Amino acid sequence: MMSANKRAEIDRLIDESYDIESSLSVWQEQGTVTPEELRRGQERYQSWYARATPLISEVSRNEFKDMYEGGLFIQRIKSFLAKPLEVNQFYDPAQADSPFPKWTHLYSTTFLDSFHTQRTLLQAEIYAVAEAAPILAELAEVFARFPGFLQVLQKSKKPNVPAPNIEKEEDLQVLVGACLRLMYDDVRPEDYVPEHAGGRSRVDFLLPAVGIVVETKMTRETLTDKKLGEELLIDWGRYTRHPDCRGIFALVYDPDKRLINPAGLQSDLTQDQNNPATRVLVVR
Repeated sequence: MMSANKRAEIDRLIDESYDIESSLSVWQEQGTVTPEELRRGQERYQSWYARATPLISEVSRNEFKDMYEGGLFIQRIKSFLAKPLEVNQFYDPAQADSPFPKWTHLYSTTFLDSFHTQRTLLQAEIYAVAEAAPILAELAEVFARFPGFLQVLQKSKKPNVPAPNIEKEEDLQVLVGACLRLMYDDVRPEDYVPEHAGGRSRVDFLLPAVGIVVETKMTRETLTDKKLGEELLIDWGRYTRHPDCRGIFALVYDPDKRLINPAGLQSDLTQDQNNPATRVLVVR
């Protein structure tokens, strides 16, 4: 589950966002704001933004920041906070039904809509992690029985049911994919992650119905505990850019017992409180 501290901080930020929204809404209603009120409002939002941004997962962080920054043609929170009472040059106060609003950076569209999106993204952090962690735990429970599954097949004396010969990760992926299809209708092998820095990567399996990426690793002579951990972290950095990734399950097959401290590897890289949540399972 999400850590209590992180959940509490998100709850505080969400509660605080309503107060910020309320205090800033009166600026354009009253048509006046003192320099001191403007400074306090700016500082209060900036403090909220600085505390909230690290809690937003990488896959949503760009959108969260864009709601503040805006751009050349789309003005957002930053523009409103800089000049909340700047009068629209096309506004005509003599015209009762002026097609142009009085303010250049209208509170309702420039600030409020963007702030609502930021709050929604923050709230989503709670639900995304809460939903992913139990699914990862279920996958770990099922695949903990993987060695027993292989043992049954290896002891089979039926010629039509040959024992699997797992020599490399590609062989392992075939069996893992078959097992996943016992649990989920939609199992997508080698699903691509959106391009980044001119390159594309792909996940071993994606379970889109539950937002889980499944990665398989098979140990080899040159793959130490440290190197395996580094490889997983590098892979996960790419997987977080997949729009459907809410959790990552890594199955490490270590038939020759090459890993020195598999329990430590599992403990260090299993993070239920993260978004995406991650879980590592080593089977032998």
